[in-house]
Amino acid sequence: MATPDVSADSTLQAEAVGQAPEISAADARTNRVLDDLARQLAAGVSDAGVRKSVHAAVGKRFDGDEDALWSAVAEGSTFNAKVAAAANRTQTSRTTSEDIAAAARAYPRLQIAVPVNFDSWNPSDYTPLVAIRPQGVDDTTLDTVTAYDAKGNTVLLDGQTPPKNPVIVVGLNERTDETGKLKNEESVDRSAKPVADTSLAAAVTSYEVRMEVIYLEDDKEGWTGGDAEINMESKGDGCGFVYDDYNWEELNNDGDGWQKSRYLGRTTCAVVFYWWEDDGGSFDYSLEWKGFKFGVQMDNDDDKIGGGRVPYSDFAGANDWDQLSWTALWQMTS
Repeated sequence: MATPDVSADSTLQAEAVGQAPEISAADARTNRVLDDLARQLAAGVSDAGVRKSVHAAVGKRFDGDEDALWSAVAEGSTFNAKVAAAANRTQTSRTTSEDIAAAARAYPRLQIAVPVNFDSWNPSDYTPLVAIRPQGVDDTTLDTVTAYDAKGNTVLLDGQTPPKNPVIVVGLNERTDETGKLKNEESVDRSAKPVADTSLAAAVTSYEVRMEVIYLEDDKEGWTGGDAEINMESKGDGCGFVYDDYNWEELNNDGDGWQKSRYLGRTTCAVVFYWWEDDGGSFDYSLEWKGFKFGVQMDNDDDKIGGGRVPYSDFAGANDWDQLSWTALWQMTS
């Protein structure tokens, strides 16, 4: 059996043209808005009605995670007015419900999340801190997370160790597009269909490609981000095989496994796989691995896991599985 080509998660695993280590001006502006809203909401959750509104909306898990769009929490209620009134009692600058609504319109992905200890939160008798999940930073390496209490005091939380009590987090949703609509999470199999051909290529045998096992060592997601959004793209190296999937059930946190023998299509060439944790946002560059182009647009905040190549001949034996391994994840295909 040929040896699959795999690279670890390093600077060689993908070419992020235009990536910069510093926070962009756009992210800096967004973070100022998030910080203001976190301060205001921290004051607002002193009101039990505001807490119950947050709890009820987040509990719907509209995208499968413990979060809700701010616009959905506030829709048809006095939520924004209550938050503004409470904020005006703790801050010197004045804000209005329309100011808050305008921010939600400007950022359709604006969300309120309770990423840890949500199920143990009783909104009737516990007032959580409200933290910010900033844009343009790697939350897997943050030393501290900035949060605010109901009196406007700043509280620094450990950036890597989840708190023992529920914490509300203001940030941008990772599972919706720029308009706030849920992304399409259906898998797409665009494998080339067999057609009549008298060329030599027509005589090449097509083999099934199956994902057999996946194990997630590191979810590449800080605690403020909730469950991970693990994505995979696979593409034929010289033929029409393409498969992408944004719905890997059960791959949410460190130590999660997946074993369901999923059919990915048929191939007549080697297949290149690439995994990443998607953090949503705009498209900043095109994904490449060792010069191989996937045709996938990535955001600078996405966390790359790794890429690897499985030779065409390795798909010939149904009982022979190939393993590709990276620091954060390993997979087995047949």
